[in-house]
Amino acid sequence: MLKKSMLITALLGTVVNLCAAAPVKKVKKEAYVDVWQKIYGGKEDDVAYGIVALENGESAIVGTCKSYGAQRSDVCVTRMSANGEMKWRLWLGGKKKDEGRAIARTADGNIVVLGRTKSFSKAYAYDLYVAKISLDGKKLWETTLGGDRDEYAGGIAGTDDGGILLVGATESYGARDKDIYIARLDANGKLLHAHTVGGEKADAATALTRTRDGKMVLVGYREMEYSGDSDFLIMQMDQNGKVRWTKTFGETHEDMLNGVTPTIDNGIVAIGSTRSYGSSQSDLTVMKIDAKGKTIWHKIYGFKYYEYGNAVATTAEGGFMLVGGTNTLGKGNHSLYALALDRRGELIWSHVFGGERKDVGHGVARMSDRSMIIVGETESFRLAKDFYLIKLKKQ
Repeated sequence: MLKKSMLITALLGTVVNLCAAAPVKKVKKEAYVDVWQKIYGGKEDDVAYGIVALENGESAIVGTCKSYGAQRSDVCVTRMSANGEMKWRLWLGGKKKDEGRAIARTADGNIVVLGRTKSFSKAYAYDLYVAKISLDGKKLWETTLGGDRDEYAGGIAGTDDGGILLVGATESYGARDKDIYIARLDANGKLLHAHTVGGEKADAATALTRTRDGKMVLVGYREMEYSGDSDFLIMQMDQNGKVRWTKTFGETHEDMLNGVTPTIDNGIVAIGSTRSYGSSQSDLTVMKIDAKGKTIWHKIYGFKYYEYGNAVATTAEGGFMLVGGTNTLGKGNHSLYALALDRRGELIWSHVFGGERKDVGHGVARMSDRSMIIVGETESFRLAKDFYLIKLKKQ
């Protein structure tokens, strides 16, 4: 478990060392400091869920927005400079509810986003929504996938031929309950093929990454008959979505994975939450899995109440930045929680960000300038939810 001494940061404020010793003692320098913190949003709720690095320290962010003329809610895509200034924003959707969840780059350097939509659904239920966007903010194409019931967005990644592999969950095509949905699109957004994976209970893919050797790995959860609650799910596939191996494990309570990133040795690091392994409520869990599905290490970080992980990215030093939330730490009732681990999974830094209300980290990525940017949501600084962006650099 982590020590309960943490650093608490107010928006655009000074970092305060709550663990500072007397002046005669040397204070250990923090591993990471925030270069800037930004909020973006209007009078309604705007939440950032995913981020991808662009050139020159810039980034592109996907989220769900209700402000600035959105009709109910829209998929929103924003390009940011290295200084955290908005270069352009694009709203995608129709007259009903539309949600943005994941973002990636294609082989030609453009941006693809994944979400779900009621605006373009043939039924009242949610369909999956996919769009390709140029680096200057122009929509190149959009398409939807789905049936008569709800579909759930998980993750998206580019393939070698310029196409896309996407994962999520479906209630339309599954045998009984929610099943994992895997679809392959070409460079123009045409569906090449799709299939489901699942059993008699609920199965879902929540995130997707591409490993260094070109494989695809999804993470999520699977409800197993014998376990009583969901278990961790990790699945390696080829670029067409064909399953190579599947790993499912957990204990008697709810275990699920929400984020994944590739490692330099063709494996992955996955992050999520667990109520097993001695957790009193819910703890943040993170694990490294090699290219053959073997667990290299598995760590759990948590306190008295609820901690969880939503996203993970590799740092320039070969370690890992984890983001999520906590309602144990911080001065508010729910704080954004960030941790840095070395390549062996050992904790080297942790921090809580936010104010007196709810703040959550949903995504994180390493920029081309070696910094890390966290994206998420904040309710602490205005009445509505806003994009919450934090840029970190290594000391």
